[in-house]
Amino acid sequence: MKYLKFNYNIGTISHDSFISKILWSLLRFVFPDPNPDFSHLYCLVETWYIEIDEECKYNGVCREIGTDINGRIIVKDPDDRNYGYWTDVNGGINDYIDKMNAKYITQEEFESVWNEKLVKVGRKDYP
Repeated sequence: MKYLKFNYNIGTISHDSFISKILWSLLRFVFPDPNPDFSHLYCLVETWYIEIDEECKYNGVCREIGTDINGRIIVKDPDDRNYGYWTDVNGGINDYIDKMNAKYITQEEFESVWNEKLVKVGRKDYP
């Protein structure tokens, strides 16, 4: 196993219109969200921690943790309900290092963060 940490924000918080929310709801009814608990939070993650092993079934990413700008853990994937964000990205460890400026961390550091409590937040908790 290898462990990486990097800063990467996927984008800004979208403020969907009423019509857009209805259309997304209809799409989610037909195509269920693979990350129902966390998909709305990925845009709030500032720092990612990932555990990588080429033997993992999720494109080499076994587990991922996302912390917000305040250092709170707001995302932990995968689990029974959530597939994960980086688990759905086709890329190897060198892609994270080269493109995301990821740094190696120890297993102890990763496990320490993994064992911290998940903080329940929503988009409204952020400006």
